[in-house]
Amino acid sequence: MAPPQFIGIFNDVIGPVMRGPSSSHTAGSYHIASTARMLLGEPPVRAVLTFDRNGSYAETYHTQNADLAFAAGFLGWDLIDRRFDRALESARAEGRSFRFRKGILEKADHPNMVRLEIEGRTGRRLDLLAKSTGGGSFWIVEIEGRPVHVDGKTDVRLRVNGPDGTVLRLSSSPVFYPRKGEPLFLSATDAVRYARRKGISLGEAGRLYESALLGLSVLKADEEMERRLNIMKESIRAGFLTGSSGLKQLRPSARKILEEEKKNRLPAGGWPARAGARALAVMHAANSGAVICAAPTGGSSGVIPAVLSTLEQDFHVGRKALVRALFAAGAVGAVFARRATFAAEVAGCQVEIGAAGAMAAAAVVEARGGSAAEACHAAAVSLQNTMGSVCDLVAGRCEIPCHTRNAAAAASAFLCADLACGGYGNPIPLDETIDASLASGRMLPSELRVTSRGGLAVTPSARALGRKLQQDKEKSK
Repeated sequence: MAPPQFIGIFNDVIGPVMRGPSSSHTAGSYHIASTARMLLGEPPVRAVLTFDRNGSYAETYHTQNADLAFAAGFLGWDLIDRRFDRALESARAEGRSFRFRKGILEKADHPNMVRLEIEGRTGRRLDLLAKSTGGGSFWIVEIEGRPVHVDGKTDVRLRVNGPDGTVLRLSSSPVFYPRKGEPLFLSATDAVRYARRKGISLGEAGRLYESALLGLSVLKADEEMERRLNIMKESIRAGFLTGSSGLKQLRPSARKILEEEKKNRLPAGGWPARAGARALAVMHAANSGAVICAAPTGGSSGVIPAVLSTLEQDFHVGRKALVRALFAAGAVGAVFARRATFAAEVAGCQVEIGAAGAMAAAAVVEARGGSAAEACHAAAVSLQNTMGSVCDLVAGRCEIPCHTRNAAAAASAFLCADLACGGYGNPIPLDETIDASLASGRMLPSELRVTSRGGLAVTPSARALGRKLQQDKEKSK
């Protein structure tokens, strides 16, 4: 069993800052490899990674850049290094061998389970079992057959018996912010009570939560959140640029939609269409390997940036209020991460884009001066309307239907905020809604949880598209 969770807004919710497309498969894989490299004590020159053939990794490790992420982590590169897409080429050029294969992992209890057999230049070897648990987080659960809990949030010092019987002394440093204090609240109910007692908003409560938990001054917390806001805004700008797309299944459409809206050529238009276009732009960037801020995941990274940009450009919300709105979204996300998961591999799209929509609805309430209770009601209403949402990636990529789901969630966040602030009496509170979302998601068959074996992914058109992508890949060799 894992020890009690340490959930930080920057570590687990509004972040990590990464290259797209997937926080589970890209950022999580990178963090596993970086930590494994530290534990080995030297750069790996050989590695064999085995993915459980029945899990999500086996189906998506290449299409979602997990192979590049593992290589970058082994090489000691930064997650947003400009050379990221050449990580495997660089490894081969340096005489390193990183191999990926599918097999049976008898101890697999998570769709994103991987066994790592790594060897350094001196011949030092390690055998590790790890899982990417959603939103860039991870857990190394076993080293040389010994149960461990290494999650990149604390300094680690271990002694284990190596493959030749010698005692290995292993160590690793955190890849996330380390914990310095205690959380101010653990549930949405607690957050509302705390905010009411202090006479503050949910955004201010989230800001104080993160400051206390990480030992940061509120000024430093604001600065870090503003940095992430800037990355979000840049990802929108990058997605609107023509000629910069690495999309495989879709043609870039965000810019065209925005232009058509400006010319009054859309059936409805207005800020909902602009919000949707901005969400599409982020997804264009994420799927082209651009730098994004997961919020809370890579596959849902378009929702919150689009909502914040719409608040700024269409509702003239100031920068300070936008930062508070992000903290409100973070507060909802911290509760969500503690009670559930951000891994669609575990519970479907409702815990990724569904969670992002809930967080975004709370952000809108915060930005428009609503109370903590109203923010949590808006989040609950949003989540209740994504209950049971499947994750059915076409050809294993975060393109179809992820793009349009992000766009719809961004526009919907404003409606959910209106309902909560306008008098809708939400009867099922946020905490219970999160619990129900996780429970219903776990009931989904594996075919509908990031394996591309169900839903839209198996329609005739999707299969034809997959065959075309494979043909194009073979022609380019």
